[in-house]
Amino acid sequence: MYVRDLESSVQRPAHELRAFSRVALAPGQSRTVSFDLDHQAFAYWHEGTGDWYLEPGEFRVCVGASSRDIRLEASVALDGDDLVIPLQPDSTANAWFAHATGGPWLREALGDGHFGRLLASESHGKMYRAVPLQRMSRMLGFPVSEDELIAAVARHNA
Repeated sequence: MYVRDLESSVQRPAHELRAFSRVALAPGQSRTVSFDLDHQAFAYWHEGTGDWYLEPGEFRVCVGASSRDIRLEASVALDGDDLVIPLQPDSTANAWFAHATGGPWLREALGDGHFGRLLASESHGKMYRAVPLQRMSRMLGFPVSEDELIAAVARHNA
């Protein structure tokens, strides 16, 4: 039995073997074979979380003698998991802004000062938001020190 994620955000094989059984049949004979596919059968290992992650979307379940000899297919729609990537000092400003509690904390810390305006800028903000926040904390005048950033990591990942 193979599983295929039809719209994965990461590169995955076209058919991932998730269960198998060797069945010997005589000509004209049939037999029912069943498989239980759990959460992990549809998920992939997410490096950022250090855990299996199931993306929401449509999956194809395929049965065949091999991945090149598919004989039966069905689709299933799955809700997926909530993805919360732990923050690190070297997480980008984008990652901090996207975090449920880290984003509001960073926006408040930046305020409407120079760095707050720079990160919000249409023309240059995209580039600066891709910089690890730890590097920014070392810039002269940045409103968050490296020690405050490390304390925020512990607080917002708890």
